[in-house]
Amino acid sequence: MKTSLTSLLLALILGTALHQTVAAQNINLEPKYGLVAKTEQQQAADQSFLDEVDRQTGGDRAKAAEQVALLGWSLVRKNAPQDAMRRFNQAWLLDHSNGPALWGMAVLESAKGKRPEALKLMAEAEPQLRGNVDFEVDYAKAVSVVGLQTKDKALLADAAKRFDAIYQQHPDHAANLQNWAILLYYTGDYRGAWSKIQLAENAPGSMPMDAKFIAALEAKMARPGADAISGK
Repeated sequence: MKTSLTSLLLALILGTALHQTVAAQNINLEPKYGLVAKTEQQQAADQSFLDEVDRQTGGDRAKAAEQVALLGWSLVRKNAPQDAMRRFNQAWLLDHSNGPALWGMAVLESAKGKRPEALKLMAEAEPQLRGNVDFEVDYAKAVSVVGLQTKDKALLADAAKRFDAIYQQHPDHAANLQNWAILLYYTGDYRGAWSKIQLAENAPGSMPMDAKFIAALEAKMARPGADAISGK
């Protein structure tokens, strides 16, 4: 059923795209269609899409939204952000509470430098995605970045709390540890940053650390134990 539903929705998506006007392209590339009033033509196209999904799925819009959001994420991985945003918007049209769609919108907004907007979308997605460690790592990083940019102490404290909570559940999550180290670096806790980096480096199957960040951290403070290892 999953495969047939995916094929169905792909056909519906492609069919709906044929009815999009040039003027509609702008809102299709904004999260939630920019939350602007749609033209009668756009509203009619939306209703046609929804009616056809209802007919083919027995009205299970939530399930349909899950499949469209999955397609959006596959497009993110293929580096096709505009097509991905179109899919996330369609998933949101089907189910306003769809967490993966809101998360996907946030990722695309962040990539465009719209980090406060991305953070709001993350907050909206959180109730549906609690327990998804990849989302939680993304969200903690987003809170940290916006906190550092705005020098918002409440956000910085929230980010640190989120990094720690993830660590308690997933102590070997290297990306979370590196993100936590970056927060500590920018708040002047270089020793703390090194402790997180060393945990990340020793984690099973650890990913390579960001070389530029490691160099920046070494410029502030020598790696603990480096002098002893070198014999100095």
